[in-house]
Amino acid sequence: MDKKISQIITDIKKIKIQGARNVARAVVTAIILQVKNSKAKTFDELYSELLIVSDLLASTRPTEPMMRNSIKDVINFTVMQISSGNKSIDEVKKNIVEHSEKYLKKMEHDSQILADYGAKTIENGSLVITYCHSSTVTGILKKAFEIGTDFRVICCETRPKFQGRITAKELSSAGIDTTLVVDGASNVFMKKADLCLVGADAITSTGDLINKIGTSCLAQISRIHNVSFYCAAELYKYNPLTLYGNKEKIEQRSPKEIWETPPKKLKIENPAFDFTEARYINGYITEEGIISPTSFSSVATRHFKELG
Repeated sequence: MDKKISQIITDIKKIKIQGARNVARAVVTAIILQVKNSKAKTFDELYSELLIVSDLLASTRPTEPMMRNSIKDVINFTVMQISSGNKSIDEVKKNIVEHSEKYLKKMEHDSQILADYGAKTIENGSLVITYCHSSTVTGILKKAFEIGTDFRVICCETRPKFQGRITAKELSSAGIDTTLVVDGASNVFMKKADLCLVGADAITSTGDLINKIGTSCLAQISRIHNVSFYCAAELYKYNPLTLYGNKEKIEQRSPKEIWETPPKKLKIENPAFDFTEARYINGYITEEGIISPTSFSSVATRHFKELG
């Protein structure tokens, strides 16, 4: 396996690459590298190579439907190319690379459209609370700042990996009035907030949200104080398997992230994500506009069909 692909796998596992869109982008990039470096002489060899690499990539993080949907897109395209029966192995490789690169460009284009929609939810003089680190969320906030909206941001630090610090640094570096607070202070600042904005790792068929652990608490606090709670999410974060009763697996990470040298016999659990019910979510900000949680499944399904 190419060293760059191995490094991508390692970086995703160690959360050096984080955020659903960044992970999906890295995975597609790894597949492009695999195809470009492939020595396969037959379609069976090429398909087998892609399946092996795809399985390794998909196993890096269990709670990442955007990554799985991206892999599925490339694999389905490969099957279609092979089954056409009138292309050489080199033509198929070239087409897979071109399709994947086009996919990456569309991903970036969609994020810009989403940022445009999201920026309109932020009004002059507003206080926005955000959580963890989401490139989709920071894209919205930076877009709002670029168009001249005057607002402030409260970033929760987000234990145990402190991804909120990444958000705070990115926003403050962009010139946005940003304050970092501990997670336990969220209720204090929510009383003053106008909007709560978070990202997404997965969305179910009923419009429920799976996101960084602590998101559900923030959503419930938002409801208590009558603060609008929005989630910024590309449609590819939808998990279609939840339509058939499958549950999105919640990743359990190492206890050492919480306490490296805990007392003996002390039990530590470290779920990476939690579940926020659709009833706490005012809307999803997507590349097709702002939609209700109950509409997310149908909009995403239609979107997938139009693409494929």
